[in-house]
Amino acid sequence: MKRLVPVLLLILVCGVALGGGSGSAPSPASCKEPENHKFVVDRLLLYHDSGEYEREIRDVANSARDYLNARVKDAPKEDKLAAVFDIDETSLSNWDALADCGFCSFTVQAKLYSVAHDPAIIPTLELFNFAKSKGVAPFFVTGRPEAARAVTIKSLNDAGYSGWTDLIMRPEGGKQEPARIFKSHQRQLITDKGYRIVFSIGDQASDLAGCCAERTFKLPNPFYLIE
Repeated sequence: MKRLVPVLLLILVCGVALGGGSGSAPSPASCKEPENHKFVVDRLLLYHDSGEYEREIRDVANSARDYLNARVKDAPKEDKLAAVFDIDETSLSNWDALADCGFCSFTVQAKLYSVAHDPAIIPTLELFNFAKSKGVAPFFVTGRPEAARAVTIKSLNDAGYSGWTDLIMRPEGGKQEPARIFKSHQRQLITDKGYRIVFSIGDQASDLAGCCAERTFKLPNPFYLIE
């Protein structure tokens, strides 16, 4: 199951955590009370509601579109070009659920993967459709579990995504690899099928780490962290 780590829980408040290097437990005197949860949440809400979040997403998506447009002009006709898209906070927005609970952690069964709260992130949808129009095969590679396939397909279809080449999800059971390893491995498998991944886009560094995309594009997401 995909685990979300709220950013506000990642604030480092102890001197030893900032690189003290002793390896010993910090003394009470070396820690300070962190900023109140309310103020962190208020800043995240302001960032979103001010329009800055949407503007930054648009800037990244436009850069990816410009790169793709130039890239396909130079591609040999025999090349099988692909683009890899993350889903949550890249292709679909979970903003309603995130803001409603104050950026808490929650499970698939609770709120996150809900067809009622998964609208398209419009610049990404436009990029997805542009890639298709240029003959580039779009793949979704997501940390969502296989059990959420039906609701994910419905959410993507309802949001306007269609005609993807594959939707790759985490298998159920067994040891779960970190996202940075799982997604890199899945991109390798795509290239093993003869595709050349011209770009990969996601909101987490772990979406983009490792092989095998020619270019990566990182969308903003200060709301949670997935490793």
